Amino acid sequence: MWPSLSDTSIIGFLFFLVLYLWPRRRQDPNWTYRQAITCALMKVGLQKFVTFRIKPSLSLKTGREKERFVLVDPALPEAYSGVAEDNNIWPETIGGTWYPNRFTSDTTVPEGQHIILHFHGGSYVMGDGRTKSTGFLARNLLDSTSALYVFCPQYRLSGQPQGRFPAQLQDAISSYSYLVYTLHIPASQIILSGDSAGAHLVLGLLRYIVQMDNPFILPAPLCNWLFSPWCDVPAAIDTSDWRRDPNYATEYIPATLPAWGAKNYLRDLDITGPIEEQVVPLRHPFILPSPLLIVTGGREILLQQHLQLAQGFLKIPENMDCVELYKEDGVPHDVLAIGGIANFRHQALRCARNAGDFLRNLRPERPAFKAEFFTVSNDNFEDPNNEKAGT
Repeated sequence: MWPSLSDTSIIGFLFFLVLYLWPRRRQDPNWTYRQAITCALMKVGLQKFVTFRIKPSLSLKTGREKERFVLVDPALPEAYSGVAEDNNIWPETIGGTWYPNRFTSDTTVPEGQHIILHFHGGSYVMGDGRTKSTGFLARNLLDSTSALYVFCPQYRLSGQPQGRFPAQLQDAISSYSYLVYTLHIPASQIILSGDSAGAHLVLGLLRYIVQMDNPFILPAPLCNWLFSPWCDVPAAIDTSDWRRDPNYATEYIPATLPAWGAKNYLRDLDITGPIEEQVVPLRHPFILPSPLLIVTGGREILLQQHLQLAQGFLKIPENMDCVELYKEDGVPHDVLAIGGIANFRHQALRCARNAGDFLRNLRPERPAFKAEFFTVSNDNFEDPNNEKAGT
């Protein structure tokens, strides 16, 4: 029996080495041979990552990043409340990497320039924000936007003993507080950014900021970028929907990876209403405190969820002029992160430039308002023909 286009075995990959010599046989006939083979190899590798139940450990040593790697201590206790509190999970010291060099409290950010706080992807079970995993993404953002620095926290992974939710939210709070209070960077010059699981974390942090009783503890950022956001963590445990998606053949992520990540991230967690709002942002849009850009790929498996996420936010009148969706045609999941590996460099650069355009086109700050929350149905939305939806 011939391997299918969604095959994740070594034998299947060897078969595709020959099959993909013909463009019409590739996952997408418009892909190059290198793009097709690399995506197939990544799918096999990620499947083996899950098969062998690999749980990477994170080091707090400087490593090759040297002075660009810093330690971030927990924020003051009052910064963690509500869903960020847990009897078994506590804030910890984490690491983080600066690009292109280290930002210090003596550094000033000129007016019109910005700092990006970026959370890496990896289904909450892999990644560390260091140069090897995030360098390509950080360079594109620095080259394509008005940002002078990118800071990538090394938040806890869900496979670690203290890695269940809300560990990542706690680390996001610590990171944001580090920028605002330790380095004295004005929130009005900070951009929250994330790819895949990191974009899911951005939504969680943004919701947390809005829900805080004291809005002065964590002020709202200037704007927010979501690159291929993970929108529904619990749903990933059931791999059947993932496998049935028409874009599964063009996706380099096997269904087992997000399922493995979700199981570790949730574990024995009692998913109460407030926690569901955090882990399933797809169903719980809210009035945004600052503008939001959603970037998706035309051949990625989460495309429909991204369209639904955008429409959910746009159904709220207060969000109508601050939500934008950008679709990069012909690319799989999280192209900004994997563009260097899979040779989607030009597409990744366009995504970064779109983020820069979004930043430049921001309108003046909106007046303060009271946050309200909504629930939307899980309807399927048709793919818009235009690259952008919402202004």
